[in-house]
Amino acid sequence: ESLYSSSFPIFTSAGEAVALLEARLPTRDLDASVGSLVQRLLVTAIVLGALAVLAGIILGQQIAGPLSTLTDAAVRLGQGDFSTSIPVGGTAEVGKLARTMEDMRSNLVELTGTLRRREAEAQAVLGGVVEGVYAVDRSRVIRYLNPQAARLLGVKPEDALGRFCGDVLKPCAENGHRPCDTRCPIVRARSEGTAQATESLNLSDGAPRTTIITSAAPVDELQVQVIRDETELEGVRRARDSVLVNISHEFRTPLAAQLASIELLREGIDRMPREQQKELVLSLERGTLRLTRLIDNLLESVRIESGQLGIRRQSVALDEIVEDAEALIGALLKQRRQKLEVAIPEDLPRVDGDGPRLTQVFVNLLANASKFAPEDSTVRIGAEAGEGFVQAWVEDEGPGVPHIEGRSIFERFHRGVDEEPEPGGLGLGLWIVKSIVDRHGGTIAARRTAQERTRFEVTLPTQQQDE
Repeated sequence: ESLYSSSFPIFTSAGEAVALLEARLPTRDLDASVGSLVQRLLVTAIVLGALAVLAGIILGQQIAGPLSTLTDAAVRLGQGDFSTSIPVGGTAEVGKLARTMEDMRSNLVELTGTLRRREAEAQAVLGGVVEGVYAVDRSRVIRYLNPQAARLLGVKPEDALGRFCGDVLKPCAENGHRPCDTRCPIVRARSEGTAQATESLNLSDGAPRTTIITSAAPVDELQVQVIRDETELEGVRRARDSVLVNISHEFRTPLAAQLASIELLREGIDRMPREQQKELVLSLERGTLRLTRLIDNLLESVRIESGQLGIRRQSVALDEIVEDAEALIGALLKQRRQKLEVAIPEDLPRVDGDGPRLTQVFVNLLANASKFAPEDSTVRIGAEAGEGFVQAWVEDEGPGVPHIEGRSIFERFHRGVDEEPEPGGLGLGLWIVKSIVDRHGGTIAARRTAQERTRFEVTLPTQQQDE
């Protein structure tokens, strides 16, 4: 049997060994105790290891779960989804991170809302302005085009984006060179801060458009231009200049004739035959009537343009209107030896209208007929009743004008220069006629009759009978 032993000698003071102490223990008993201790230590280690693993798993879940949620939230924020709030949980450090991300999300939501409101406001402004607006980059490639600019240029915004602005605007060449290469306002604005140019654009409809392009300095690699269509304004300017020239001519001609008649009367009033004096006085009357009609048309044009043309409705007899117009225009008819035939039924219903305005309608129509009809011809006025309306017409034996049935002859400043038998005229007479008739709720039309006559037909509502 195996033993564990231990001995200890005992010595005297003189150093002589007098005894030997020895202890013996069987190894079986000691090994059993040590094995039991090792077994308990091993079990304890396994239990502590299992507890550590379990604690690690629990702690990992407490940390990894919130971190995974924060990761998913960060991915959504990166994709632009700010609708879901960031959950706050986990350890203190993770919770602090989650609160920080939630504050960031709230700030992004507020900032995004502000940017969207400002974008909506900018879109409303750009969509509400009359002018076209477009933006280009450093290469003058279009990056933005508002609807007004798209309509002006005759393109779709999506078709214009990404294209060189000169290829979209198509400015007319000058001396064989495009303005894009010689005097582009976009290039000038980069050095001058702002630039403006008047461009004639050759658009898809074929008609050149006069535009004014104002360019601003570039901001964040984008440069904004404002384009304004001046075509109609340019036409108005030309019409205004033409009207001023015509007014000068219209006033000068009768004034010169009147001055000549007055000089002849002054020099020969004592010895001039009475018939010659009467002729000179009639010439003065015709000139005065012409000037009066011209001034009336100019004043009426201003009233119509400013919206001050008022209609004072009352019961009006059409034969009285024609009689007043004949009295005002009779001298012009007599000058050209023209005869006026009036055929208005006695039982013609009365119309609901403004007497002086309707008189001006027939004065202008008679003056127009007298001018275009040949001398020694007949000008005819007639009328007939319809259901709820009266139709009157002024008819002359003149050659008429091309496209007489179109509406262009009633436009402002329209003058048939090549067709008019005599120079002059402002192109206001028929426009004023149409404006007055429209305000009476009526219509006016022009056509050639089967007898090859020019007829202007005016339709007016009759007076409503009280029930």
